[in-house]
Amino acid sequence: MTPDVEAKSLVSGALSPISRASFSGIDADVLLGGDKAPFTVMDMTVAPGTGAPAHISFHEEKVFHVAEGAFLFLVGEDRITVEPGQHVYVAQGVTHGFSALGASPARMTLVSTPAHHERFFKALSDLSVPHDPQEVAAVCAAFDQAIVGPVITPQDASP
Repeated sequence: MTPDVEAKSLVSGALSPISRASFSGIDADVLLGGDKAPFTVMDMTVAPGTGAPAHISFHEEKVFHVAEGAFLFLVGEDRITVEPGQHVYVAQGVTHGFSALGASPARMTLVSTPAHHERFFKALSDLSVPHDPQEVAAVCAAFDQAIVGPVITPQDASP
């Protein structure tokens, strides 16, 4: 991050986007992040039927707050439908992923600690489309992440 972005990200008060990243149907406004930030905060808008594939964040704890729409989350072996006002916690090392349910985009806030996830997401966003699986794997390795499955779908939630 540039020094200006770094300084802006640490000003107390109302948060506004300091950068933007997009990957896998997710448009994320980074509200807080960088080397000096205590955690990452991203406001994410997710297109219907898209989202984060099943993955493991080896050194991050995450909390998701759903603001609009609904999501199907995978957390470990559990599949959870999460609606506005609800929250999901994911401990480091736990397999997780999500997809937006319904016909309209859904929105949620991600808080991740330690600050790191915005850089991972930006690196994914910088990849050429269509994505080369080896490039995605290299970005994951650089940020202590591992994609271990596809984006979860409502069909995956059936008994």
